[in-house]
Amino acid sequence: MNNVKGKLIILKNMKKIIFVFTLALITHASPAQKSVYNSQPERLFNQGKEMFLEGNYTGAQDILKEYISGSNDRILKEEAAYMIAVSSFRKGNENSGEILKEFLESYPETVHKHQVNFLIASNYYDKKEWQNALQWFNMADLDYLSLDEQEDYSFRLGYTQMQLGNRDEARRYFGLLSQNSRKYRDAADFYLGYIEYANGNYSTAMSRFDRLRNNPLYQEDVAFYAAQSAFFDGRIEDAIRLSDAFITRYPVSEHNTELSRILGNSYYRLGQPTRAIPYYERYLLGAEKPLRGDAYFMGLSYFETGKYNEALRMFQQAVGEPDELSQNAQLQLGQTYLRLNQKQQAQMAFEAASRHNFSPQVRETAMFNYALLAHETNFSVFSESISLFENFLQQFPNSQYTDQVNDILAETFLTTKDYQAALNAINRISNPGRRIQEAKQMVLFQLGAQEFINGNMNQAVQYFNNSVGMGNYDTKARNNAYFWRGEAYYRMGNYTSAASDFRQFTQNASPSDENYSIGWYNLGYSQFKQQQYSQAVGSFQKYISTETNRSKSEYADALNRIGDSYYFNRNFSDAERYYAQAADANPSAADYAAYQRAFVLGLQRNYQGKITALDNLMNRYPNSQYFDDALYEKSRALTMLNRENEAISVLQRLVNDFPRSPLTSQGGVQLGQLYYNIGNYQQSIQAYKNVITNFPGSDDARNALISLETVYRDINDIQSYVDYANSLPGGLRISTSKQDSLTYLAAESVYMRGNRSEAETAMNRYLQSYPNGAYNSDAHYYLGTIADEKNNKQEALSHFRRVIDAGNIKFLDNALIYTAQTEYQNGNLQQALSDYARLSNSARNATNKQIGQLGIVRTQSQLGNHHDAVRAATELLASNTLSAEIITEVRYIRGKAYLQVNEINSAIADFQFIANDTRSAYGAEAQFILADIYYKQSSYDRAEAQVKEFMQKGTPHQYWMARALIVLSDTYLAKGDEFQAKQYLESLRNNYKGTEADIQQMINARLGN
Repeated sequence: MNNVKGKLIILKNMKKIIFVFTLALITHASPAQKSVYNSQPERLFNQGKEMFLEGNYTGAQDILKEYISGSNDRILKEEAAYMIAVSSFRKGNENSGEILKEFLESYPETVHKHQVNFLIASNYYDKKEWQNALQWFNMADLDYLSLDEQEDYSFRLGYTQMQLGNRDEARRYFGLLSQNSRKYRDAADFYLGYIEYANGNYSTAMSRFDRLRNNPLYQEDVAFYAAQSAFFDGRIEDAIRLSDAFITRYPVSEHNTELSRILGNSYYRLGQPTRAIPYYERYLLGAEKPLRGDAYFMGLSYFETGKYNEALRMFQQAVGEPDELSQNAQLQLGQTYLRLNQKQQAQMAFEAASRHNFSPQVRETAMFNYALLAHETNFSVFSESISLFENFLQQFPNSQYTDQVNDILAETFLTTKDYQAALNAINRISNPGRRIQEAKQMVLFQLGAQEFINGNMNQAVQYFNNSVGMGNYDTKARNNAYFWRGEAYYRMGNYTSAASDFRQFTQNASPSDENYSIGWYNLGYSQFKQQQYSQAVGSFQKYISTETNRSKSEYADALNRIGDSYYFNRNFSDAERYYAQAADANPSAADYAAYQRAFVLGLQRNYQGKITALDNLMNRYPNSQYFDDALYEKSRALTMLNRENEAISVLQRLVNDFPRSPLTSQGGVQLGQLYYNIGNYQQSIQAYKNVITNFPGSDDARNALISLETVYRDINDIQSYVDYANSLPGGLRISTSKQDSLTYLAAESVYMRGNRSEAETAMNRYLQSYPNGAYNSDAHYYLGTIADEKNNKQEALSHFRRVIDAGNIKFLDNALIYTAQTEYQNGNLQQALSDYARLSNSARNATNKQIGQLGIVRTQSQLGNHHDAVRAATELLASNTLSAEIITEVRYIRGKAYLQVNEINSAIADFQFIANDTRSAYGAEAQFILADIYYKQSSYDRAEAQVKEFMQKGTPHQYWMARALIVLSDTYLAKGDEFQAKQYLESLRNNYKGTEADIQQMINARLGN
C-alpha cells in the first residue's frame, strides 16, 4: 500500500541505520620495517575512515578520493572505494546506485559484496522500482549482513514482495519481524493485517489492527481499514458508523474520499438515495474517476431523485469493458434518455444492452425497448426493428411482451423504409392474418414506387402487378398501384395500358385522394397520345373541373391539350377558345397557347386576325421557342392576303435570325417562290441556293433545286443551272436524279415493311450505285438503325456520322442523340460534348433540345469542367417542362460542381432541394453531403440535425445512411461526447448489412480496431 504511513516510518528508520564494518589491521613489511601509519597516504586513509564512521560522508569522500589518487596499496584503495560508494548512498545521491555497481565491477571479489548488493537493492527500494529491488535483494546473502542489516533487509524485502503482489512471501518476512524484531514489530503487524485485509480475511485483519489502535503512527490507518472491512464484510450500518466517526476525527485525511464513497454506496444499499447523493458528490470531488460500480449506483441515486442529466453522466462512466455492469448501465441509460425524451439516444443505449447476455432478464427488457423505440420513432435505419421483433420472439417466446410484439410487428412492416426487408419478413410468416396481408399489399406498392423513382420501370410494374393482384386488403395501396403503374406504362410508351390503369384509378379513388385530379389529367394524356381526341377532351375537362389549384402548370397545359384535341378534330372555334383560356391561366407558358390560337385563326381563314395574334405573341414573348414558327406562319398569312412584299420581309428575318431553325429551310423555299412571283429572279435564285447550301440532303434542298430549274428556264440560262447542279456535293445531279430517287424509294419501302435484312441489302446497293446520290444520308440513317438493332454499335456510329456530316435535317436530331450517347458511354467525352452541343442548338423540338442540354450537363461534369457544368445546369433548370427526375439529377450535378468550385452555399441550396426525397439515390446522398458539409464547417448542431432528419425519413439506399451515421459519430466526438460517438459506431457495425469495405474501414479506424 503506497499510501500507508508505516512505510514512511520505515524509510525514516532506514536513514538511521549505521553500517558497521571491520577493517583488519593492515601492515606491510618493508626493508626498514616502517609502520604504514607513519606515511602521508596512510594518514589520509585513516582520516577519511574516521570521518566515514562519524557520518561525515562528504568529508570522507573528499579525503578518501585524495588518498586513492596518491596510494599504491591495493587493499586499502579497495576499502577506500567501498567507503566512497557507501557514502554516496548515505548522502542520498541520485547516482549512488551506479557508483555502488561500479565498485562491484572494479572489485568483483570484494568481501563487501553482500553489503553492496543490499545497498543497491535499497537504492531501488527508495525509488519504488520493486522488480529491480527484488533482483538485488536476492543477490545479497542474509548471513553476511549484520543483525541490524538483517532486520532492514527482511523488512524491505517483505515490503517489496507485497508491492509485487507476492503476499505469501511478504507474510513470511513480516511474520518473522513481528516475532523477533522490536524495531519493526508494529510495522510488521500492520502489514500482516493489511495482507489479511487484501485477501478478504477481515476479522483476521482486524485482530492484527486492534493491537495498533492506540499507536499514533497507525491509528488513522487502522480506523480507515476498520471502516472498509465492515463495508466489504457486508456490515453496512457498522461501515456507516465507522466512516462517519473517521471523517469527524480526521477531517482532512486522504482517506476521506474513499470513505465518502463507502457512505454513498452504503446509503444507496439501504434504499436512501437522497442521503447517498451528498456523499457521492463529495467522493467525486476527490476522485480522479469514479469506480464503475459506484458510478452506476450514483446514476441510480440521481435517477430515483429525478436528476436525469446527472444520472446520464454517471451511467456513461459505468459503461466499460463488456460485462454485466456495462449491460445494466446501458439499460439504465436507455431508461434515463427516455425520461429526457431523447428517444434516439435511448434506442442506441437499449441496443447496446441487448447485444450481451450477461443478464438474460436485462437483455429481454433491453431488446424489447430497442425494438419498440425503433418502431415508434421510425429510427430503424437498417430495418433492425423487423429483425429485432422476429429475433425477440425467437429468443423469448414466453415473454410478457409477446402479445404486444405480435401486434406491433404488422405495423412495423409499414413504417420501415427498407421495404424489401419487410417483404422478406412477411414472407417468412407461415399463416399471416389480415393485418399482415394489408401490410404486404402496401409494402409491394412501396417497392414499386421505389423502383419507379429510380427509373426501373419494368421492375416497378412487376411490384405494382403484385400489389394489385392481392385484391382489396388495402384499397388505398391497390388504387395507388393502379395510378403509378399507369405512370410507368406511360413512360414506357405503352399508352393503352396506361389509359386502362388511369381509368381504373379514377373509377376507384375517392375525390379526396391526392392524385384524383391528376389521374384524370394522366388519362387524358394517355388518350391524346393514342389520337383518341374526343375521349381526351372528356378526361382533360374532368381534370379541370376537379383541380382546385388553377395556378398549377398542369391546369394550363390541360387547356392547351383540349385546344389541340379540338384542333385535330377540326373544331377550330372551340380550339381557339381553349387556347385563349390557357394563355390566361398561365402567362409564363402562354406562348404555346397564343401560337396555336393564331394558327387556328388562319385555319378559319381569318388571316388578319392570325397576323395580329402572331405580332402580339412576338411582342409579348420575345424569347419564346415559338418565335421562328410565328415568323413563318405570319409570312404564310401575308401571302394569303397577297401582301407578298411584307411576306418577303418576314421570311428574310426568319432566315437571318434563325439560320438553324428547321423552319428556315421551308421559309427559304417560300422566299425563293415569293421573289420569283414578283419577278425578282436573282433574289429568287439566291434564296433557293441558300437552302441547298445550308440544308444539304434535305427534302427542302431537293425542292429548292427543282424550283431553281424553273427560274433558270424563265431567264433562259439552263447551262448555268446544269453547271451549278452538277457541281453540288451530295449528288443532286440532274442526269440520273429520277433513277436515283426510284432506287432509294424502293429500298425505303422494304425498310418500312419491316424486312431489315432485305432493306440492308437494298440500301447498300443504292449507296454502291449512287455513292453521291440525293438520298445518300437517308440511306446511311436507315443502315445505322439496322446496325444498332444488330448491336453493331461501331458500325451504327459510322453511319450516323455520315448523316450528321450531310446535315440531313430530317434525321439530324436522332443521329446526334445516338452518336452523343454512344460516345458518352464509350468515354469519348469531348466528342460527346460536341454532339450534345450541336443537338441543343439545332433540335427540331423541345424534347430533343432538352436531351442535348442534359447531355451537356452530364458531360461537362464528367470532364471536370465545373464552372461550365454549373452554367449548363442553370440554363437547363430554367425550363418549366422538366420532369421531376431530370430536375433532381441536374440539381445533384450542379450541387457537386458548386462544391468543387467552393460555392458552398449554392451547393447547399441544391442538395437541400434534392434531399427531400430519400427514396432516390440522389436524395440519400444529398442528405449525407449536407451533413458532411455542416460537419466540415464545424456547424455540429446542424450536422447532427441533418443526420437525424435523414434517419427519420429513412431510405432504401443504406450505404449513404451508413456514411451519414459515421458523420454523426464524428460530430459527437467533436462536441466532446465520446460515449455517443462510440455507441453510433458500435450500432452501425452490428446492424449495417452492406459489404462495402470503406464503411468497415471507417468504423474500425474510429474504434481503434
